[in-house]
Amino acid sequence: MPIFFERALFVVGPQGSGKSTQLRSMFCDARLGTSGQIPSGSEKHKLAEVHHISNERHLYLRLTSPHELGETPKEFLDKARKKMSSGRSCFAGPLQPDAFKRMPDVVEAVQRFTKAFEPERVRVVFLSPTRHGEMLSDFAPGRDLCGELLHMNCVEVACIDARRRGRNRLFLADFFDFT
Repeated sequence: MPIFFERALFVVGPQGSGKSTQLRSMFCDARLGTSGQIPSGSEKHKLAEVHHISNERHLYLRLTSPHELGETPKEFLDKARKKMSSGRSCFAGPLQPDAFKRMPDVVEAVQRFTKAFEPERVRVVFLSPTRHGEMLSDFAPGRDLCGELLHMNCVEVACIDARRRGRNRLFLADFFDFT
């Protein structure tokens, strides 16, 4: 059975801006198997990478950006392909706004991801303000990243306030609610 890619969620911010904290906060949704408890950062290594969100759907979750791991776009896409089994697949993970190490900026990374997997929907969520109060205009001066992303088919863009932990948990988790 081939992979049918339904949704991809990218949480975007500079290194240390709170991306993994926001992604972990999705676990307040009981469907993700933690009885509504948000795993702490020290527990992140205990989180499974694949979560069944219904009988026929699974979510591949990454908490570390390919930028931080020094992956190339090909390595990032190959790793995602290997983690997603046949059937209906979803993805959630962090990206950095700028090119870093061997990964391109968020716009090119999302373009490559959508070309490789052809998901039905992609949501790119910028942390603005970040947990440190930094705004999108501060970490992407002179660029309209939202506008560039909105030119792509199936991509939607949002900004969330990351200054308080766990406040956006259902906003992120609801993207994977198919009921």
